[in-house]
Amino acid sequence: MALSSPGLGSNLDVNSIISQLMSLEQRPLTALSQKEASYQAKISALGSLQGSISALQTAAGTLVPATGTTATQKFTVFATRLSDSTVAAATTSSSAVAGTYTLEVNQLARQHSVASGTGAATPFSGAGDTLPVGGTLTLSLDSLAGSSPHKSTEITIADGATPENIRDAINGANAGVSALVINGVAGKQLVLTSNDAGSNQFIKLSGIAGLTYDPDAAPAPSDTFVQSQAAQGSAFKLNGIAVEGVSNQVSTAIDGITLNLLRGPEAPETALSTTLTISKDNSSLTTGVNALVRAFNDFSTTASGLGNYNAATKKAGALNGDSTLRTAQNSFRNVLGNIPATLAGRDLQRLSDIGVSMQKNGTLSVDSAKLSAAIGDDLSAVADLVAAVGSAFKTAADGLVSSSGLIAARRDGLNSSIASLGKQSGVISDRLAGIEARYRKQFTALDTLISGMTTTSNFLSQQLANLPTYSLRN
Repeated sequence: MALSSPGLGSNLDVNSIISQLMSLEQRPLTALSQKEASYQAKISALGSLQGSISALQTAAGTLVPATGTTATQKFTVFATRLSDSTVAAATTSSSAVAGTYTLEVNQLARQHSVASGTGAATPFSGAGDTLPVGGTLTLSLDSLAGSSPHKSTEITIADGATPENIRDAINGANAGVSALVINGVAGKQLVLTSNDAGSNQFIKLSGIAGLTYDPDAAPAPSDTFVQSQAAQGSAFKLNGIAVEGVSNQVSTAIDGITLNLLRGPEAPETALSTTLTISKDNSSLTTGVNALVRAFNDFSTTASGLGNYNAATKKAGALNGDSTLRTAQNSFRNVLGNIPATLAGRDLQRLSDIGVSMQKNGTLSVDSAKLSAAIGDDLSAVADLVAAVGSAFKTAADGLVSSSGLIAARRDGLNSSIASLGKQSGVISDRLAGIEARYRKQFTALDTLISGMTTTSNFLSQQLANLPTYSLRN
């Protein structure tokens, strides 16, 4: 019969012996675990590398003009300043011309507003102050005498609708008009106001006999609405030249400049004046170059740390000797060393031509004075260079960090290796379980054998001790 506690009968530390034997047997499993940990460290390091490349990809992408836009247009930016910013605001495009303009606002655009009649003219003559007969109301917005409304909406109005019912139907139709009900001394009136101000915002109502208004025929006997405020466009002067706008936002007065009129004169004044100054702003180009340099330097620092080897501590970076890291570094070095095809024969071909140079530690530095001078001498040439280099950096980064790029492929390979190690570990673990069971069986048998031998030995010793003693006498 086996003993319940290994070593009890033999005084052998069976559990300790088996533990030490199994520690030796588990060396292959330990090696696999260490290898998996190194793979996991590489995956984490690849994540850091991808993050720095993605940041460089983003910085480079901001330098690439949109389709149909030239580099010069992208980086031709103007700053606007008004001496009185409460009168107007302005935005510009690349076709603007730097200069100073006198702006005199004479009239702001206004919304159109109409209200339902009262007394005998009220449309709500049905029981309980309702609309007797409903139908399909056509609500349109147009200029006076206009024949092609820029917005026309059909709204279903029920028979016996209350003013509130009609208000809610109009507000829910996205018709470009806001409706409200005012309960005045003459009863409830439905008030309609165009959402936008401008000379093309006149409201026209038709389709239901009880809800009609025609701004071109007002006041018509059949209309049940009357005008409370006429729509109108804006009027102003630029450098003394009179200009009219459909709304308060005017982009047709000067090429490349959009004016947004904010405040008009109040009686007895007839005009409000301010000075608009348009000046070139090269900060977007300078900012873009500096952002690219910072992103490249962050990548360079990250890559260096992941691939280095410290001889003093004898510790290597997680990607030391890794081909993916070397490929990424070489890709970006090639971008800096090669001349983009679009710049062949140009005076400016490399970033070093505009003050961006490589340092001994592999990072870039910007000579701000040289960059500023280059932009001042020939903005278009600098813009073309920066856009071409940005495009090259972005293309290189895309090949590394896209879903089908080099880093994704390397990560997939490592994950596949980890899965394979997991299967190997499972096989070894099963084998070790069998080995431990065999050891325990063998040592249990040994324990039992030694225990039995000890018992026999003790018995024999006892019996020998009980034998009579004899002395031999001469």
